Formats: sequence, structure tokens, C-alpha cells
Amino acid sequence: MKKIVFATLPLRGMEKRHYPVDGNALLEIKEPIYFAATSALANTLKADDEVKVILLKTEGGENAGDENAKLFEEELNHFNTVGAKISYETLSNAFDPSKTNFQFTFKTLIKKLEEGAEIYADITFGPKPLAFLLFSVFQFAEKFFDCSIGNFVYSKVEFKAGKIVDGSEMIYDITPLYLMNSLTNMIEATSSERAIRTVEALFEE
Repeated sequence: MKKIVFATLPLRGMEKRHYPVDGNALLEIKEPIYFAATSALANTLKADDEVKVILLKTEGGENAGDENAKLFEEELNHFNTVGAKISYETLSNAFDPSKTNFQFTFKTLIKKLEEGAEIYADITFGPKPLAFLLFSVFQFAEKFFDCSIGNFVYSKVEFKAGKIVDGSEMIYDITPLYLMNSLTNMIEATSSERAIRTVEALFEE
């Protein structure tokens, strides 16, 4: 299967940590890692997979993007025990949350899509608007490239007095949040009240 992974890179150095997974225990890896995207892929890679990884490097901070791109490649290759074909590409972008910059980035990313691919995103790092931009890329991929959704993930840690709090590590699978947005776009109702009742009915257990 063709898989495309979009992953944001941090501006500074990293430290491996063990991350439990909230929302999808099947993604959890029982050893320390750097990237949430690794957690999303490691247990599901197959020998016939063709994986294209697009690493989004933001200029600024300690400018550790190139070093972290290497860490990502080394980490995912470590978990690729089945021999899947994986390629890596790093895209550099200014720390500039302007309309012009994100229009350029959006146009760049949609050109990386392929028909029928399964797509993933790790939005842990980078400027906050990148997460919204990748939501739009996913919607474009579903509508025009017949892509399916793999996982949309991010990792977090908590800090106290400048140090990471042990046990605060977590990876969140927010794919349902993305799908909720898609659901909203599909709902048709004659009034706001009917729309709310439709959502409530869908979410009933």
C-alpha cells in the first residue's frame, strides 16, 4: 500500500521518551521514541508498503531541523523490520504564519499526494497554523486523490521549572477530531436544531 506521512520537525534538540497512547492503544510502542509518527506506523508496516515521508522543517530556534530529520529517518528505519520501501524528503519553511507563506506551503504539499494513498500526519512541532493547514491537505487528498486516512497524531510532555515532568508523556491520536470535521461537512439539515440532533444521534453509544 502507498502511504504518505507528513511530520513536523522541532526547532531544537530532542530526547527519546516512552509515550503511552491516548485514544488508540494499538499505536503504542514499548520503547522510547522521538516522534509520534513512528508510533503511528511501527506496528502496521508491511513488506509491500511504499511509504513517502515528508518532513516539514521550520527555520528558526536552534535550527536543529536537519539533525532531527536524520533522527526521524533512523528511528522509522529501526522499526521497519519488514523491509517496507521508505523514502524521505525534507521541506524547509520560514517561521512565518502569513497568508502568503501558508498558501505556498499548501500548494507544495498537495503536489506530494498520490492517488489512493493512505495518509498520516504528526503535528507535534512547528507553528500552530501548520496543523490547520494539514487538515486542509487531508480534505483535499480525500476529495481529489481518493486517499484514505491513517492517523493524525501528536505527542506532548508537561514542564515544571523548565524540566519535563516524568510520567506526563502522551501521544494523542486525534484522527476522530479530523473525521468529526469531515462529518460536519457532510451533514445536511434544514435547521441548526436538526443539525445538532443529527450529531447527538450519531454520537449515541
